[in-house]
Amino acid sequence: MVTRTHEQQVSEERLEAATGRTRAQWYALLDAAGAREWDHTHIARWLGGEHDVDGWWAQGVTVGYEQSRGLREPGQRPDGYFEVSATKTLYGVREELWPHLADDDLRSDWLDVDWPVMGVTEPRSVRFQADDGSRVTMLLEPVPPGKDGRAKVRLAVQHSKLRDAGAVAETKKFWKDSLATLAAAVNEA
Repeated sequence: MVTRTHEQQVSEERLEAATGRTRAQWYALLDAAGAREWDHTHIARWLGGEHDVDGWWAQGVTVGYEQSRGLREPGQRPDGYFEVSATKTLYGVREELWPHLADDDLRSDWLDVDWPVMGVTEPRSVRFQADDGSRVTMLLEPVPPGKDGRAKVRLAVQHSKLRDAGAVAETKKFWKDSLATLAAAVNEA
């Protein structure tokens, strides 16, 4: 999996239409203002405060600028870490599926790790610390029933504080495979 740059995600035309300037124009202004020495928040606030750029677009211009100047890799968070998200829609109600997250034995049937639980909000979320110090949050959210009327729940996983870009593809595959294993187990029952 290759993480796309901001430039690959947002066209030049769309950026200029929304902000009134091209990337080259924004980046020249930022360079002239000394933004290479600023943190992410400072850059985004400067764009909003000095140039009235909408908050969402200020974040985008900031990320693009940081990537273009080698201050941030694609996919890297402002804190220097990387993160992966994965979701899977499962049949059932939250209370039925909750034990597959909260119970150590049931969880080990589909998730082949033994991470310490850092926090639980029953029957909604559970948080873990992985062996490498990264953090995992699993969240169960009800979604509207399917056309067949069966109850469904979305399991969202956020795996944060990954140390480098190399861990992103491997972690994404780990969660895709793990969630498929869980879905097969609970949807067969």
